[in-house]
Amino acid sequence: MSAKRSTETIDPLSLADGALDTLGCVFQTLSRESFALDTEVNVHEFSENCLEIARHVENGAAAPNIDIEECETGSREWGKVRRFFVDRRKQEKSYVAGRLNDYRSIVEQFMLGLRDICDSSDATERTVNQSLESIENAISIGSLPDVRRVLAAAVDDVSEAFDRQKHEYEQQIAGLNERMSTLREDLVAAREEMQLDALTNVYNRRAFDSAIQRHISTRIILPQPISVVMIDVDNFKSINDSYGHTTGDALLRFVADCLTRSFVRKNDLIARYGGDEFVVILPDTTAHNSATSIRRFLESVQSTPFNAETDEPGADDDGLVVSCSAGCTEVHEDDTVESLVGRADGALYRAKESGRNCFRID
Repeated sequence: MSAKRSTETIDPLSLADGALDTLGCVFQTLSRESFALDTEVNVHEFSENCLEIARHVENGAAAPNIDIEECETGSREWGKVRRFFVDRRKQEKSYVAGRLNDYRSIVEQFMLGLRDICDSSDATERTVNQSLESIENAISIGSLPDVRRVLAAAVDDVSEAFDRQKHEYEQQIAGLNERMSTLREDLVAAREEMQLDALTNVYNRRAFDSAIQRHISTRIILPQPISVVMIDVDNFKSINDSYGHTTGDALLRFVADCLTRSFVRKNDLIARYGGDEFVVILPDTTAHNSATSIRRFLESVQSTPFNAETDEPGADDDGLVVSCSAGCTEVHEDDTVESLVGRADGALYRAKESGRNCFRID
């Protein structure tokens, strides 16, 4: 028995409202899930533009960054909205295609480098075999002077072959490292798999987990130092209880802002680990060398009193002086994410035990 078509009348206004809400949600999602392109200086600019577009779609608000003015009649600039979306998708397609070509080129160069190393090993092996044959021939003749002469020549030939091979290895590995550095930087900046924390506008826990796993995996190929810093706001619970959650949220945003001003390199990754705890990944940095940036951050937090009444940093005498503690460790060869975070957390705990407002290095 066939189903009967519904005779209910669809309300056009309700349908239009649902469409606008859905389209606004699309742009809000695009804001959260977007990734930065090479041409973008401000990585948050596109996200902000998406939010402006979403507000314009939903209620006709102005979108100054997109050159859309607010209209008294509530009409929408649909042409500019479509152009904004289409242009972005074209840029992302070009970006992804370029990155895929870069990856293919890096893999090809890596394979060529390995092949050169194997060829060099074959040449060294031939030199060693020839030297062994010369020694065997001299021994079979039985002349001691000849044996001594052949042995001395064999030692020189083999030493020269290994020195030459070592030099070639160093050159080839240096070239491979340079090529692989590009891949590593891209992995660090893999924005498409990373999300921002909605409260603090730094990366969230998922972003950190993804990035640190990549660092641990690529360290086998590119063995350079990587440090991880765990950071905790001192006495945050009591501040939150005394001044309220609104102040607590503003305080977390303030700490995140101090972090972004202290760890300024392009490849440094700052994330909110959970609650009042933050984490920073410092590529190409030993735990010892990270001390300068950590100290700069701690001083930045403490030297800027936080006004609990206005929920903003300021020099008010009544401002709340905030401090943080930190623990730092360096990635080991056999590390997992759990073992690495465990050591950093242990160093943070020791900093808390030492009186807070300080840092410890594992």
